[in-house]
Amino acid sequence: MTEEITFYSDDKGVRITNTRAIFRKTTYAMANITSVSKGYKAPSYKGPLFLILVGIIIALISCSVRSLQGGILGAAITFFGLLLCGTLKGTHTVKIGSASGETVALESADEKYIQNIVQAMNEAIIKRG
Repeated sequence: MTEEITFYSDDKGVRITNTRAIFRKTTYAMANITSVSKGYKAPSYKGPLFLILVGIIIALISCSVRSLQGGILGAAITFFGLLLCGTLKGTHTVKIGSASGETVALESADEKYIQNIVQAMNEAIIKRG
């Protein structure tokens, strides 16, 4: 029988060994994992773009009826939408491939954290029993 070797463990409930990959409440058998990769999900800009559009419309209508307060409000809403666009961040993922397809096992905004887990899983796949 092969001794279980831990390649990665943290206080967030993630543990990678040569026999298992545990992601919080989900456990995967390393024998069933055929590949592991890092992915990226871009943030959704729908909300901020909607604000920008509404702000521009309010500003244009306010200018056509010569309303200073409406113009300022429209400009403020547009600025807030632009500010939101600049603060959005994507999500990095750990993707696990098996005979049944590809699964996203973990998501985080911290790219280095995800990279460390992917690296540990690749080492575990190479050295699994």
